[in-house]
Amino acid sequence: MSLATRPAVLLATATVAASLLVAPGAAWAADTTTTLTAAEMRTALRTVGTASTSAGAGGWRAVTDFSLSAAGETMTIKDTVMVDPVLGRFGEVTAVSGYGTESSFAAEGQGVWTQADTEQVKALRMMGKSAVKYVFAADKKLKLAEFVKDSAFDSASLVEYYSIPGTKTVHDDGTIDYKVTENDQKVTVLIHTTAASVLTGVELSSTSSKATVGFTYAAQTVTLPAAATVLDVATVNRGVAYLDMAATVKLAATKGAASTRAAAKGRTVKVASLRKLVRRDVTTANRAAGVTMVKVKDVSGGVRVSATNPWTKSTVTYSVKASGRKVLVKKL
Repeated sequence: MSLATRPAVLLATATVAASLLVAPGAAWAADTTTTLTAAEMRTALRTVGTASTSAGAGGWRAVTDFSLSAAGETMTIKDTVMVDPVLGRFGEVTAVSGYGTESSFAAEGQGVWTQADTEQVKALRMMGKSAVKYVFAADKKLKLAEFVKDSAFDSASLVEYYSIPGTKTVHDDGTIDYKVTENDQKVTVLIHTTAASVLTGVELSSTSSKATVGFTYAAQTVTLPAAATVLDVATVNRGVAYLDMAATVKLAATKGAASTRAAAKGRTVKVASLRKLVRRDVTTANRAAGVTMVKVKDVSGGVRVSATNPWTKSTVTYSVKASGRKVLVKKL
């Protein structure tokens, strides 16, 4: 499973996961509770979003704890997001029980760093770059505020999701709770704010799951990955493509042979036609792989289809030749 979870997504996931369950009530001491329509809730939560965005101008952190019990097993996720608007940096660390920990980063005007996935790790080992842990996608146009909003990390996006009918409770100390229920009243969501409407936390609960997000507002230190642990995404993707080099060469050769047989329609196979069709299918195979990997060379009676791994120097070669009404494919 992907570790790239998001606070809002975690809460939404719990909503779906609890579709057949009943949410327990939550007890909070209150002075005054009023019922809000969807429109009133939207207005109130937009105020929360605005106040929270202002509070986080110097930096903020969101910590999500999520647990889900099903079929006798419990999954837990802890997701920590750090945002430094001053330097334009973002960092996230996600830990999933049984799956490990993953980190990702973003920097305004630079791009995004993601931790290498399973296939990318295999490719990096094959490339002799086991020290690389992160894949970097450059994006000089990246704006931190837009990145955070598009990723549903920011408080404004999170609370906007819950603009549905609910209640507002003002406590003795001035703090405020907004409560909504989803999924036919089976999931309860509590949104906690300060007296100044700054978001401090969100809780979601059902009988099988629970998610909490806690917000703090202060300067954050986000340290980007060291250069020695990073490789650009284009090079990494090229390496991933070469993991399947043998299969790609075989497919190109056999597909080219099949196309040639179909074009011959049972008649004598023409070498010129074979060469043309095999080259066409090799081009298609390279396009699908995302890299010009497979080469074609004319040989007596047909072509040689091959590829060489630039890191391991291993080679895979097939010949595709015309033989009367037949097309012969042979691994060399």
